[in-house]
This record gives sequence, structure tokens and C-alpha cells, in this order.
Amino acid sequence: MTTPDERTRNLLQAGAFLKELQEDKTVPEEVRQEAHRLLRHYPTVYEVRMLAELEKHTTGAFYLTPNIEKGWFSLYRFGAHTG
Repeated sequence: MTTPDERTRNLLQAGAFLKELQEDKTVPEEVRQEAHRLLRHYPTVYEVRMLAELEKHTTGAFYLTPNIEKGWFSLYRFGAHTG
């Protein structure tokens, strides 16, 4: 079973990965453009945190966690997707 921490971390790391693809000049231009297109509509760290807080206060459920750790992005040269 996936925990809220695991789900949140993976969602945000996918955004960081898209950012890596977008910024890496060794990646083919078509791939970089597609990563950019996807990131324009991908939730930022701030948006995910706000969704988690809203969920906690309105439903009491925990699908995502607002407790986002900076260490989750340590393997990504360009960091988290922040918009």
C-alpha cells in the first residue's frame, strides 16, 4: 500500500524529473520541448502542499502529505518544480 508520503514524494519527484529533462542541453530538443509543455500544467510544490492541507482540513483524509522534505530533491540538479 502506498503511503501519503510516498505518493507525494513520487508526484513531486516526477515534476523534478521533467524539469531535469527540460533543462538538460544533452537531451534532444523535442524531448525538452515536451517536458516544458507538460511542466506548464504540472502541479508545483506549493500547489501540492496546498492541496494536501485542503484535503486534511476538509475531509480529514490523507491522500497527500503537506510535509515535503527538501531531501526528496537531492538527486535532481535543477531541484523541485516550483513554477
